[in-house]
Amino acid sequence: MAGLLFGTLVRDDGILAEQRKGVFDRNEPPRWSSAPFDIIVLDEFQDCTELLFWLINCFILANDQKAGGQSARLVVLGDERQSIYGFRGADDRYLTSAPELLGPISPYPFVRAQLNQSFRLSDQSVRFIGDTFLSGESYITSSKPGPKPIVLRCYLWDSYALAEQLSTLIKRYGAKNTAIIAPAVRKRGPLRNVVNILSEQFSVPIAVSIDDEVPLDDRVIEGKMCVSTIHQFKGSERDLVILFGLDSSFFEYFGRDLPDDRCPNEVFVALTRAVEQLVLVHHEEEKLMPFASAEALYETAKVVNITRNRDRIEPPDAPGRPLERGLTLPRSIAVRDMARHIKDEDLDAIVDSHLCIRALSPLPGDEHIGLPDVVISDKGKRFHEAVSDLNGLVVAAAFEHDIAETLNTLDLDKSETDTIPAVCSQQGVSWLCRKACDYEADVSGYLPRSIQMENHAFDWIEPDDLALARNRLRGELGESAANLRFEVETTKRLSIDGQKSQLLGRADIVATSSGSDGNNGGGVKSVWEIKFVSQLSNQHAIQACTYAYLLKLPCAILYNVRDGEKWEITPRDGQEGLRGMIESVLRLKYTTKGKMSDEEFAEMCAKVRLEVLNLGSSQQ
Repeated sequence: MAGLLFGTLVRDDGILAEQRKGVFDRNEPPRWSSAPFDIIVLDEFQDCTELLFWLINCFILANDQKAGGQSARLVVLGDERQSIYGFRGADDRYLTSAPELLGPISPYPFVRAQLNQSFRLSDQSVRFIGDTFLSGESYITSSKPGPKPIVLRCYLWDSYALAEQLSTLIKRYGAKNTAIIAPAVRKRGPLRNVVNILSEQFSVPIAVSIDDEVPLDDRVIEGKMCVSTIHQFKGSERDLVILFGLDSSFFEYFGRDLPDDRCPNEVFVALTRAVEQLVLVHHEEEKLMPFASAEALYETAKVVNITRNRDRIEPPDAPGRPLERGLTLPRSIAVRDMARHIKDEDLDAIVDSHLCIRALSPLPGDEHIGLPDVVISDKGKRFHEAVSDLNGLVVAAAFEHDIAETLNTLDLDKSETDTIPAVCSQQGVSWLCRKACDYEADVSGYLPRSIQMENHAFDWIEPDDLALARNRLRGELGESAANLRFEVETTKRLSIDGQKSQLLGRADIVATSSGSDGNNGGGVKSVWEIKFVSQLSNQHAIQACTYAYLLKLPCAILYNVRDGEKWEITPRDGQEGLRGMIESVLRLKYTTKGKMSDEEFAEMCAKVRLEVLNLGSSQQ
């Protein structure tokens, strides 16, 4: 809809924010060119943000104007208990206060209707959720029959026993109808071990979504058990849904700022994904969530105990722990992750404040290197695997081998690089692709993709395409070839407000300009981050500049091999400026604060509405 309204592709909030600024600067409201709508449905409105609220106001008024002043009727749908994108600025009050917020631009009265009948959940699941997690509240109803939810009581350390139990259920329902969801999948822990055992020992086809900032790819998850985060799986369903991490530890890692006397929205969303069988994995070493009822759990679920403890699961600790607001830094922070899950507009503001970026335009479209992001891994079973992350690794590794005859990019030592076939051949390219797949399995800790691609030819990259990519990098870095260091490890202790954390990561390339002696410390050094992506982003810029800070280098270069786009980045205030940039990012990411007051929220929405209504007038 935004693309039609503005006449350009709007792929993310960053581009939408740019459109908003352009509309404001021109003082001209966007026009709707297609036929006007009589009814406008605003679905999932609990996930609305300030930016989307602005877009909705623009669209409704543009539609009204196209209809000659005839207003469309509005239908607003949502569930405040499924509002889980607060880190993106979502607020359930856009839903609960919709009549007050949208009333000024809609002449029709609003009528509230409660839709509590679930057509997905069984009556047994509804009873389990209501009695065990919602203190007996009948928030959902269902007349659909189904089995009791299963609570698998197990030890953290006995992943095989748990995997064995789960494999029986997965065989019954089918991998294609099964999902494992958890608050996080990137963390090391029992989830990773169980998934690997299911893949290695029980031959379960599995799709693990490591990048939780992109939607699930239907091609990749089709026919396989899906492993993803709660946020990523929202809106999806499977017959068999297995839940990890829904115990008291949730409030230590993910819900520090949430009251523990009620069910968090993330937990509610997870509990409502199963069409047939819901399974809750309960580790013996963890307590139930403080608001949960152990008594109701035994009444409404089938408890399968695979521990040696014959006693019932202990009741939870009493709720009432103090909310943890403010900054809480983890012990260590990976540079590659530090800018994740931060709103685009917030990152844009930090970059504008701390960095100067000289962006060199990408090459024409017909010169872009088009590598597939998904490949067929099993034609008979019609399985696909995501490989976009491998493409960038292969390009960087091929360049490193071309320049230095090493493969630090893939963590391979000299004995292994001696066996590499000629990189200009299909055999050599396939060798690199396979090694990249193995490397990513080692870094992520998840084995299913490498196992499922064991018999793959790894031939999705043509030698000519890889040669073109290598030549582009040679054109950029060839003059510094003798003074390039690849995969430079770096770490630094950082303190903010007395809290200490370890920043760590590996920079792609450190380059010393030609004409200087790389051995005596002379010459200008810079850090290069090599990408193979659809578009460079400020998240990439922050990553590159964090490496520049850790390595005490004056500048950073972002280069997208796919389209030739290049960002030359310098800090506005040297190393101190980079330190300020990093601190701003970490404060945003690791600071929790309560919602704004209802008065502040109403004032913000009124300001957005006036901004749209005043477009085209002499006053802004």
